[in-house]
Amino acid sequence: MADSRRDFLKKVGASGLAFPIQRGLTASAVARSETVCRVNILTNQVGYLTHGGKKFLVESNVYSIKPDFYLRDLSVVGDHRIFHGELEEFQGDFGRYYVGDFSEHTQPGKYALDIYRDALPSDDFLSSDVFSIDDDYGELIKKGIDCFAVQRCGPSTTGYHAPCHLDDGVRLDNGQFLDLVGGWHDACDLLKWSDATLTGMIGLLHIAEKSQDDQLKARIFEEVKWGNLYFLKLQDPEGYYYSYGIGGDAPEEGNHWTDNVRGTSDDRKAATRPGEPHLQHMFIAAQSQLAMLYEGWDAPYAKRSLDAAVRCFNWVRKRESRTYLDLGTGASAGLRLYQLTGDHGYLDYALTMAERFAGLQEMGAGADTLKGYFYGDGSRSKSAMHVGIETLAIIGFCELVDALRSKMDVGRWGRTLALYCDDYLLSMAALNAFGIVPCRVKLEAPQGARSYRGTTYRYFMSIRNPSTQGNSIPGVGEVMYGGNNSNLAGTGIVLCYAGRVLGSEKYRRLAQRMLDWILGLNPFDVCMMNGIGYKHPPLYIAPEFIPRLPTIPGSVMNGIVGDEEDRPDLQPGTWHSCEIWTPHLAQTIWLANELSCDNQH
Repeated sequence: MADSRRDFLKKVGASGLAFPIQRGLTASAVARSETVCRVNILTNQVGYLTHGGKKFLVESNVYSIKPDFYLRDLSVVGDHRIFHGELEEFQGDFGRYYVGDFSEHTQPGKYALDIYRDALPSDDFLSSDVFSIDDDYGELIKKGIDCFAVQRCGPSTTGYHAPCHLDDGVRLDNGQFLDLVGGWHDACDLLKWSDATLTGMIGLLHIAEKSQDDQLKARIFEEVKWGNLYFLKLQDPEGYYYSYGIGGDAPEEGNHWTDNVRGTSDDRKAATRPGEPHLQHMFIAAQSQLAMLYEGWDAPYAKRSLDAAVRCFNWVRKRESRTYLDLGTGASAGLRLYQLTGDHGYLDYALTMAERFAGLQEMGAGADTLKGYFYGDGSRSKSAMHVGIETLAIIGFCELVDALRSKMDVGRWGRTLALYCDDYLLSMAALNAFGIVPCRVKLEAPQGARSYRGTTYRYFMSIRNPSTQGNSIPGVGEVMYGGNNSNLAGTGIVLCYAGRVLGSEKYRRLAQRMLDWILGLNPFDVCMMNGIGYKHPPLYIAPEFIPRLPTIPGSVMNGIVGDEEDRPDLQPGTWHSCEIWTPHLAQTIWLANELSCDNQH
């Protein structure tokens, strides 16, 4: 399992008639079954924002549904229905659903939705689970932040098996001891992948950057300082950031508990090769953002982070950045250093990265051609794929456009962003009732792919379209596919930026639907964030070690995968769907924070 994750990161209920979740059971298979009767009201199980979009779906394979729906205020005793709307039938990529919209209602409170079936008497109705309408997702965000403390590794007092791994680590290249004590475990295992856990710090820093809550910011600063203890140790004296750290280079990743004594046989190995340019850029952007936030809180620490960012920049600027992920993160890295230092050399780097990034976009040859998406590199042979950390590329580009639009003419990049959102994201989201977007288009192996405007696409990864490096084919036990939560959360963050840059509310409404899917508004009526909502698939249990990871409130699972025909496929208890990973957590709470901040302005 750990070996597969290395390659990958590089790159039911009260609302109706329920059915048991089965391993590998797709939504389409459920709909076709003669033994399953299903009527469900699908909502965001946590709730909605006062001034945000509020959509829900009704699924029925046995009854026709009356068009009326009602929003019921649960703070009032009795049948207090305060909003009436009409359902619209939608036939799309995932089948037929009824769609309801109560975005016009903006009063905070606790609510349920009621619908009627045609075959029932007029006074007999079905109700959804209870959900909230609120001004922000504050409690959700706090749970996500607290999850990091439980995942602490090293001499902590909050880690679930602390203190642990006090003997990390030993260099793979020369066998010398290298102090890599600290940081966070990434997933349902004990590894500390240098890219995945760094994504966690990036998400926390973005939340702190926008927060007006001094207590919350102090909590984030404390947590970030713990995580960054490990990241600073992953920087080589030459300036570059290591490829994996504790995690990678199987079969010696070290997914086991240790005796906490240095020099014994269980000391965990560390991969210390230079990471790819995108990893250097992530490190630079994170250290620069940290330094800016810490200036008034811990000036010496801020100086240390700035020095680390500059040393890493001086190393990576001499290397070639060529991929979608390299260029997008490079725009963010140069921008952050420029904002912190005022040095126009960093700005020039950011502008060069952004220009080359925009050059990867498909502009389309005609009205019937899908356009707006990006290619993986300048060869334009494969589209970019959004799994894990890849959304950081387009997020980095958005950060640059947003930061510079008041200082210089970035109109051409605004048009790049508009093309991506209007001609790609909104077009693809309109093909299904849930409003989600594909993880990839223009597939080189179109088996099981869908087709739209002359281009193949898939919403989900599956065993039939695994993640591969270059032209390699995964071997036995290395088939790589995982859920779509990081893709959707990251895309939602991009849409929030686009809403501000381009002044369009429709982007923020679509961003909300990405979060809705993660929090329960999906074909399986399950919330993929532990400790909130009502229904959750069973967590993946790593078999390699004991004690095993407990279910941590606030942790976020991989998400729903696809079957051979790209139909939604929930695989309970597997790492593909139900292992928690830091990139999913980081981008989910980051998106929740972006939506909350926009809601309050």
